[in-house]
Amino acid sequence: MKKVPAIAASFGREQIRALGARTVADVLDVMPGLTISRDVQGFHRVAIRGLRNDAKVLFLLNGQRLNNFFDGKALMNLPVENLERIEVIRGPGSALYGAGAFLGVVNIVTQRAEGFRASVSGGGFPKLEDRLATTFDGHVSGAHSFGRLKLFADADLWHQVGDSAPIETDALSADTLAQKLREPLDPSGTTQDDRFLLNLGLGFGYELSSDSHLQVSARLLSEERSALVGLFDTVGPGSRLGWQVFLGDITYERPLNDRVRLRARLHGEQQSTDRLFQIGPDGFRTGPDDNQLFADGMLEQTRVTVRSLGASVDSDVSLFEGNRLSLGAAAELQMLGAYSYETNYTLDSRRRPSLTTPEGVVDMLKLADGSAARRLTFSAFAQDQWTVVEPLTLTFGVRVDATQLPSVNDTNAITGTQWVPSVNPRVGLVFSPTDSLVLKLLYGRAFRPPTIQELLETIPNTYYNQGRFEGNPALRPAVVNTLEAGADLIQVSGESRVRIRANAFLESFSNPIAAVDTSGNIVPVRNRELGVLVYGVEGEARLEASKRATTWVNASLFRAEDQEVPANHRYLTDIPQARFNAGVSMPIGDFINFDIVVRAGAERRNNTRSVLELIRRYKIPAYGLITAQVRTEPIGDHFELAVVVQNVFASDLRDDVPRPDRMPGLVPREGVSAFLTLRARN
Repeated sequence: MKKVPAIAASFGREQIRALGARTVADVLDVMPGLTISRDVQGFHRVAIRGLRNDAKVLFLLNGQRLNNFFDGKALMNLPVENLERIEVIRGPGSALYGAGAFLGVVNIVTQRAEGFRASVSGGGFPKLEDRLATTFDGHVSGAHSFGRLKLFADADLWHQVGDSAPIETDALSADTLAQKLREPLDPSGTTQDDRFLLNLGLGFGYELSSDSHLQVSARLLSEERSALVGLFDTVGPGSRLGWQVFLGDITYERPLNDRVRLRARLHGEQQSTDRLFQIGPDGFRTGPDDNQLFADGMLEQTRVTVRSLGASVDSDVSLFEGNRLSLGAAAELQMLGAYSYETNYTLDSRRRPSLTTPEGVVDMLKLADGSAARRLTFSAFAQDQWTVVEPLTLTFGVRVDATQLPSVNDTNAITGTQWVPSVNPRVGLVFSPTDSLVLKLLYGRAFRPPTIQELLETIPNTYYNQGRFEGNPALRPAVVNTLEAGADLIQVSGESRVRIRANAFLESFSNPIAAVDTSGNIVPVRNRELGVLVYGVEGEARLEASKRATTWVNASLFRAEDQEVPANHRYLTDIPQARFNAGVSMPIGDFINFDIVVRAGAERRNNTRSVLELIRRYKIPAYGLITAQVRTEPIGDHFELAVVVQNVFASDLRDDVPRPDRMPGLVPREGVSAFLTLRARN
């Protein structure tokens, strides 16, 4: 991740293992200011400082964007065994990373060190009535140099039959009971959490000369899984979700002279999603006629393919001692390659012979001769970091972007495209009055253009998908201005080391793009004209008594206010959002380590507004989760064993739903689970 003063956190490989974490989501959930939730479709969602939006958090894998151009989602919940570290910037990052670095930036970095490493893990959840909820995953990574040539590769294979919890009541409970599709004492359905993931990366680096390097890498990510609950908020066990991602990257680096170093990069991606949702159970009836019986349930399927190609050139220039100037320019073309939306039911809920595009669905690829489904972006940026005197460092940065977005007429019909400029500055002041104390004062501005889904997608208006949102071509980019103040204190005594961090922040969002349900039916997303204000504090402390004995704690408290609603409904939360995380690692003898991690919180993890909140408020119960782990020191310098138990006391953790009136019991999350892992390295 590029060097920039920021409120940041990072977990290295050893810290990740001490957490007992198995996926990226497990790591992010213990970082201050971050909260992980799962929606009814099963996607892991990241909220930063109380706000949750997929397109507002930029996910990078080895510096390459993972977010999908269509809806902003990222296939980010990867296994951690082959990772070197996970880096997080909280707050805007558009000054360096461009659009999407809005609420924060997460960079996932894979291992490329010399040698060979492998691990295998197995375990799962308590046995279910008709299946064993198991998980098996295997991982290998390695790198080897042949003179000037270095080859590297990594692979993850993950097969999961996840936990399953009952959904007592949903929107179809009365219908399924009346149609005798279940017994009166049976729940409406259960969660489904099956998953198969393949993550394969490979590449090479070549030393062209003593100081010039060429690196080429490619990656395939493929996921097939069930939906956790369904498309919206009803149980659909026949849902199947597919996601394939292809990434490619070529980077060339060389010095021009003693003061200037040049980097050139070419990158591309293709993402394909195939999401088939069952929104009604097998044998479901919508009426008495023969064509109102759905033997295989009511289905709808969305297929999307997006592609992008980008190039950038940047350089680091040392103007004089204590100064570093970074300059760069970038261009990227993103496009919607294919889109289809099909259902096996008509607008009046009658059966179709097969999946067919329903009436009223707009062909995005033909809007304004296809120009609305493409986006070209040109960017230029500069950042100067200057150590004025030894204790004081100033940073000034700015990025200018020109983004191609649809243009509309007075009736919101798309007429073509327009260029929308954006200027995003970043200013930082870092002062070190002593060797152990660092004070930071930061200001940053970021912008986010709407996604293609937010702009263009149309959804048929039927009884069975009420409460969803459709696109609005008139959306404007959202902007956030953030002011942060922080302090770092580091004390070292012998082998012991203490680090304490604290910061306060104020974020002001202009024209935020929000889903606002004004009718309980299908409505367009829109900009909140008066904006949103978020403020809070975060703190963390870490004590390293020795290499094997550490303890840490972090906490965050923040509030979000919607400036557009009356004062008695202004808070996006019923209570202040609070998170508390703590962990301890301690040696037991010479060969055994014991780790325990506690996560506690009370927050609402959904900033979607709804008129239904006047009747049913979002209330997420306070929770406390404990992870315990026993792991060995290296056995013969080559092997390690670890046993981890997650959610030790089987706490009833639950997530919000889009419509609390349709699923009042919310979405239950994973219960207690246990896993055994064997690691090997040469």
